[in-house]
Amino acid sequence: MELSFVKLFAKRSPQESKAAAPRLRAASPLRVFGPRRLIAAAVLAAWALTTSSAYAQDEAPDTDDTSVTMPDAFGPASPDEMKDLPSVPLTSQIVFQVLAAEIALQRDQPAPAYQTYLALARDTHDPRMAQRATEIALAAQSPTDALAAVQLWQQYAPDSERAAQLDASLLVLAGKPADAQPLLARELARVPADSRGQALLSLQLLLSRGPNRAGGLDTLKALLKDDMNRPEAQLAIGRQELLVDDVPAARKSFEQALTIKPDYLPAALMLAQMGPEERQEGIASIEKYVQQNPKSREGRLALAQTYLAADRLDDAKKQFEILHKANSTDLMPLMALSLIDVQQKKYDEARQYLIQYSQVAEKTPGADPGQGYIYLAQLAAEQKDNAQAQQWLDKIQPNSQQYVPAQITRAQMLDKEGKVDDARRQLASIQADDPRDQALIARTDAAILFDAKRYPEAEARLAKATADFPDDPDLTYDYAMAAEKNGHYDIMEAQLRQLIKSQPDNPQAYNALGYSLADRNLRLQEADKLVEKASALAPDDAFIMDSVGWVKYRMGDNADAIKLLRRAYDLQPNAEIGAHLGEVLWKNGDQAGALQAWREARKLEPDNDTLLKTLKRFQVNDL
Repeated sequence: MELSFVKLFAKRSPQESKAAAPRLRAASPLRVFGPRRLIAAAVLAAWALTTSSAYAQDEAPDTDDTSVTMPDAFGPASPDEMKDLPSVPLTSQIVFQVLAAEIALQRDQPAPAYQTYLALARDTHDPRMAQRATEIALAAQSPTDALAAVQLWQQYAPDSERAAQLDASLLVLAGKPADAQPLLARELARVPADSRGQALLSLQLLLSRGPNRAGGLDTLKALLKDDMNRPEAQLAIGRQELLVDDVPAARKSFEQALTIKPDYLPAALMLAQMGPEERQEGIASIEKYVQQNPKSREGRLALAQTYLAADRLDDAKKQFEILHKANSTDLMPLMALSLIDVQQKKYDEARQYLIQYSQVAEKTPGADPGQGYIYLAQLAAEQKDNAQAQQWLDKIQPNSQQYVPAQITRAQMLDKEGKVDDARRQLASIQADDPRDQALIARTDAAILFDAKRYPEAEARLAKATADFPDDPDLTYDYAMAAEKNGHYDIMEAQLRQLIKSQPDNPQAYNALGYSLADRNLRLQEADKLVEKASALAPDDAFIMDSVGWVKYRMGDNADAIKLLRRAYDLQPNAEIGAHLGEVLWKNGDQAGALQAWREARKLEPDNDTLLKTLKRFQVNDL
């Protein structure tokens, strides 16, 4: 048997993306061809849908999602469970209580139904009553109540695997992995030898869901002490060590997994994602695997992924070309090759791959050709061929997952033509049942208003949208940016602090708040801590680097500010960064350098607000 308890808390967050947005700007809600790292993200997303489970990575173990879902284990009791049921006469009182509880559930009143079944379980010692109470608590998203009920269920059915699995899961979720250890050990003992490796990884995934990750690591090591010669055990421990920020230990665990099994792809992939030095080690392991297994699709995909992470686009492209040659109807290589060609500005080649992708998808059951068509439309629009873009969009059918994004793209094209009101009418006409689509429509509408410099309307639109979708981080961020533009700094700060609380690893939230404080010359020590935190989370982000430099300037450290701003500008030539660099150079006595920086910035974006305000303050009228 498999450890089915790992499925209980595997609910994926509906938020698909944490795409970085430039500091203090309305984020563009639909960016098909973005930075190079987004190519890797797109490839990984497609890979997750196509690769075999042996190599596909589990759901992100660092998620903070603690929601509960109905387990697959629920269902009729097994014969072994039925044989020990208590002999309880079915009295009219029991029937009445059960009916009353079920009626309460139909009226969306889970609390009295739960209490009724819990009381019946205690009175009758019937585990089925405790099981039903557990089901109700889980459906009501109340893990504490579920834990109380499942422990009663296990007490009355001590041999029930389902009760034991759920009890262990709920104890982990409650931050008590040590209490769950005996139950987990018992379940592990039941796993057949040929399934044990995957069971160890599933166990780590379960422990990663709990808030007590250090305790989870201790429990995991105790449970796996006799399995340390398995690469899966080393991989599982390494993953948990990453969750407690013990990077050196995690590296040793992944390396040990590769020592045990040199061609163990999951460990090589984890190693390759840790840092430049580890990446080379991971790449070497995967290269060796591919040399030994040249027909392995999963191996070549893993190698291409690590090449992308190392910014080795040509090497990644070679792997996808080999995969495409091996199977011309495989959609993954076609999409990857098109995205790499776009990044390399080989638009004709990209277009041909996208056309081929869409043609193959049309003939492939379950595939969505709309993904290719919308990329083709975006590519045509970027090349100013709106007529061709519309033709591609017309090919996307209402049953496609890309149908709503296609209609949004039409609105964005109208906006680029200066038809703001037509664009907004196009958005208003879109029928969308999915809350995520509704939120995206609201973001796009606000972005159109923002680009038209209708800032109060944009803020009002986002205020309503965040009220409708309070858990959407992108809307929260955009609302903060719009409020900042209108001088509503209290709203901006409240929204960003809310975002930091819900997403403590979101660098843009720290960056935006820190930059705003520094730009207004307020609470500079706090601003410095905020932007440094953002930089630690995203060290190569040019806008964050600019913020760190700007804070240094505000604090009087011109030398470091200039170094940081020059590096930021080299990474991302941008009018706002150029405006900052020019100002610091001017203040540092290098007026010629300042004028040159401003001149270059004006070529990039002559109407940039920050640049124009800077030139006005320094009374520079002729560049």
